[in-house]
Amino acid sequence: MNRPLNPVPPAPALPPLDTALPPAGTGTRALDLRYLERPPAEHQRPYFPFVAHHLREVLDRPGASVLDIGCANGAFLHHLAGRYPRARLTGIDALPALVEHAARHVPRASFALGDVGRAETLPAQRYSAVTLLTLHSHFDSLDPWLDHVLDLVEPGGRAMLFGPFNPHPVDVLVRLRQADGEGDGAWLPGWNVHSRAAFADHLAARGLRHRFHDYQPPTSVPRSPNDPLSTRRATLDGAPVLTNGGGLLLPFALLEITV
Repeated sequence: MNRPLNPVPPAPALPPLDTALPPAGTGTRALDLRYLERPPAEHQRPYFPFVAHHLREVLDRPGASVLDIGCANGAFLHHLAGRYPRARLTGIDALPALVEHAARHVPRASFALGDVGRAETLPAQRYSAVTLLTLHSHFDSLDPWLDHVLDLVEPGGRAMLFGPFNPHPVDVLVRLRQADGEGDGAWLPGWNVHSRAAFADHLAARGLRHRFHDYQPPTSVPRSPNDPLSTRRATLDGAPVLTNGGGLLLPFALLEITV
């Protein structure tokens, strides 16, 4: 049980980085600026408790630290801040407006610009836990970002990746665009479904242990009726599954990697 404790001061802010957007193909989308309209305290995703539950062993340790990559509006760190007041929380994102927004709304955490695809923009220190939530599906391959993530985890720590993983040994690359002209008709990344086998092979080559935790979607999945790309619940062969307006099946799971 987590006992109330006096919060520690946030970790020192990371140095500011180049404010230019990263090159095309790194997974950054203007679409994600929609998080500016979602205050972190009101944007608690259904999977946050699921991820936090599997982090509890690491976060209960004295001096625990968390780096959330692709932190967007800081909602997940806000979720952790109220449950692990002694943990040092840091978030990075490649979109400057999101970093500024998160810093204003989540004072218990530190935020800075950083692109997981560019090692020179990432923190120099290591963390007890590094999280990527619904971000790995933005990338067309596991290189080089996955190794960058692993290099940020301290010995004995965990990397936690949440999103869609294909249980079959098939990697699927996806692009979507809205035919109604929203998003300037651009083809967007963000729904790739890499296989569990691809991750297993990559991690085995580094001699790292891992395991997948299957995610059971809640009965009610919050979604915007005006956003066809938002995730919603469906049924396949009598079992719950997540999908969206693109007609994709999204087998969400949590990949836990021990470093």
